Amino acid sequence: MITAASAAVRQGNARACLLALRAANEPLTVAEVSEQTVLSRPTVDAVLTSLVETGPVRIVPAAPASSPGRPARRFAFHPGAATVAAVDIGDRSVRCLLTDAAGRMVATGRREYAGNGAAARLDAVAQVVQDAADEGGTDERLSPAVVGIAVPGILDADGRLAQSLAVKDLEGTDLASELSSRLGCPVAVENDIKLAAYAEYHLSARPADIAFVQIGHRISVALILGGRILQGRHRLAGELGTQHGMRWTSTSRRGRLHWSTGDDAAPLFARAADEDQAALAEIDAFCAEIAPRLATLLLTVDPEQVVIGGGLSRAGKLLLEPLRRHVHHLLTSPGKPVFRTARLTTDGALVGALGLAFEHGSVQVNGVPGVPPPWQRFPAPPDHPRPAVPLPEGTP
Repeated sequence: MITAASAAVRQGNARACLLALRAANEPLTVAEVSEQTVLSRPTVDAVLTSLVETGPVRIVPAAPASSPGRPARRFAFHPGAATVAAVDIGDRSVRCLLTDAAGRMVATGRREYAGNGAAARLDAVAQVVQDAADEGGTDERLSPAVVGIAVPGILDADGRLAQSLAVKDLEGTDLASELSSRLGCPVAVENDIKLAAYAEYHLSARPADIAFVQIGHRISVALILGGRILQGRHRLAGELGTQHGMRWTSTSRRGRLHWSTGDDAAPLFARAADEDQAALAEIDAFCAEIAPRLATLLLTVDPEQVVIGGGLSRAGKLLLEPLRRHVHHLLTSPGKPVFRTARLTTDGALVGALGLAFEHGSVQVNGVPGVPPPWQRFPAPPDHPRPAVPLPEGTP
């Protein structure tokens, strides 16, 4: 009789063997997997035999024997056993990233909405995933085993999109259920800023608690504590913009930032890069204005790092240095968070959605529950891009 305890042990053994093979650069024998996992050879042999039958592991041709006797069987992780898709839903278009089971890119896709309304947006999501599968397929289409969705809006406790400025016509929609029926596979949905923060956490060489601040046309915040997205009872943790009358700056309107040069901050920061004093002063004033709300948030959750993402993170020191200075000035205690720019400026939500898909669909992808996503193999830069100007000394 298989008990819950024995089933958990079997799953743990399978997970350990699978991770050893996925991390290896070449096929491994039973003895080599046994050495790496500290499991007995009979246990490893039984686990690998089972994984070969279910698909995520394959037997590779035996190496030429250097000594008399039967050559040892060699096993390898099978990246082609499944594909995983991530989708970033935007206000005007949707983007898709398709990878194999090892997290390596197979195809990408982008599609504009063909019409208005929830149905048109959902159809676009389904079609962009199919387009990517068609592009990456050879003899047959690579339908994904699981899909992760990044959506710009607030999800309620039941997973429905409760509020969204960008895709208002999707409000009230159970995206996971609707898209699962269209795509024919499990679907996991999360807020795009939270997923961008989640990706930043996992792509870091030394993961730490972070307050992720996305600054673009708007300002959004997400929090990662203990390796998990901080949600709160109503999934509203970090959703400062939902506060009635909340304005990050005196010039912002309906949550949208406005600059002296217009809606686009690029000309302002270009002038600041040329040491235009008026532009530098406007950026400094902007940082001084948003600093008090950030300081209050930081004193509430006490993260180790503040990660600045979004389009303005490309400005590097021009934004990071005055913001760090103003926030640190407000924090009177000795422990102050490190400020750094995001490793991903435009693809954070998409990469985060990919990680979410791997987590949600571990059984579908690997045949084993609880296998962590291969974050370091995802198609993302190994480190944050170098800004046009150097970061302040001491910034990681």
